[in-house]
Amino acid sequence: MRRREFIVAGLAASLPAWAAAKRFDRGLLWRVTKAGTRPSHVYGTIHVPDARLAQLPPPVRRALDGARRVMLEFVPDGYTRERFMEAAMFLDRQTLEGTIGKQDFERAVEVLAPIGLPREVVNKLKPWGVLLNLRDPQRGEEGTPLDAQVIEVARARRLQLDQIEGVEEQIFTFDELPMDAQVALLRHSLEHRAELAELAERTLDAYLARDLSALWQLREAFIARYPEVAAYQAVMTKRVIHDRNVVMAFRMQRQLRRGDAFVALGALHLYGERGVLALLEQDGYRATRVF
Repeated sequence: MRRREFIVAGLAASLPAWAAAKRFDRGLLWRVTKAGTRPSHVYGTIHVPDARLAQLPPPVRRALDGARRVMLEFVPDGYTRERFMEAAMFLDRQTLEGTIGKQDFERAVEVLAPIGLPREVVNKLKPWGVLLNLRDPQRGEEGTPLDAQVIEVARARRLQLDQIEGVEEQIFTFDELPMDAQVALLRHSLEHRAELAELAERTLDAYLARDLSALWQLREAFIARYPEVAAYQAVMTKRVIHDRNVVMAFRMQRQLRRGDAFVALGALHLYGERGVLALLEQDGYRATRVF
């Protein structure tokens, strides 16, 4: 089995929502305009490799080919991967086994085996470090994730490449999550691995159908069955989605004001009345669905 990379971010495509606005419930590619500026595009991605995502859809590729600058949610490199891995580990005498218990620790070792992490390394991971890297061992991963494809095109064309968040901000999102929430969410995920694997496949199907509302509703239905973790899920949703949406919508505008920009970020950041598209419209922009 080939080694897979430790993920440096990626919960944005698999978290629950609250209220929804009908206007932003479908569509992955949006044309964003404002008086006095040239049009730009905002594209919602999903942070998984899959053969069905092996190529950018033609409308997306055309928008990217017409861009003069590209902005992504995050642009990883060698340093940021090492920094994220370091932050995801206990640096004192704490261990994962001591934090979540022997039974769940053994489950974590099994789940992280596909990415080649030895037992002693897994034992030093914080719960959120495991949570971000859960895998379905039966599912193959083929192709290049969409975010990486966008980066490849941008670099091949020597386009200006910018990111919305830095590595320390991404780390802060997860590292400051209360430990009781980390432990509860990890234990729950390890206990319900089969359901989560099925949910991941249905989530990908909804993404391929460009149905943002279904992405939210699938997860909400799953969480509704387990009220014991609802409070922890609400904390995660606020930190990973809603709080970051506000920051993203603000920072995107430094490129949108210049026009001819292509902005790529997790698809669920587009969804609903609290998503980045709705927030951009509050600042005077107009978002029109393209694809």
